[in-house]
Amino acid sequence: MDPNKQIKYSHYQITDAVNFGGVLDPEQCKQLAQRILALYDGNSDGNIDSFEVGYMLSDCYRAMNKGFNPTPTDIASYSRILDRKGTGRVTLEDIEQLCLKFFGAKSDRQPSQY
Repeated sequence: MDPNKQIKYSHYQITDAVNFGGVLDPEQCKQLAQRILALYDGNSDGNIDSFEVGYMLSDCYRAMNKGFNPTPTDIASYSRILDRKGTGRVTLEDIEQLCLKFFGAKSDRQPSQY
């Protein structure tokens, strides 16, 4: 309680500042996906192959201060998760969908639906 009555309280919810379900709008997710592809597409063929996925996986763990050297089995498993169409390569569309899933705002949903 403010004895001087100088603090003005207002109703504020986190959803007032952050879109429910994510921190990026769809366009920002696409931009992020393009940056990820540019970073890990070492041979500039427009896809991320399993060798390049290994670098991505290592960097993800390194960013969390975890020392992890993925085995070929780890890389193959992660590649299958990312490669939604089973083409053997991770495409820009695959990365966009991943970004939308984990970072994208879902404005058409309400918190009660979760």
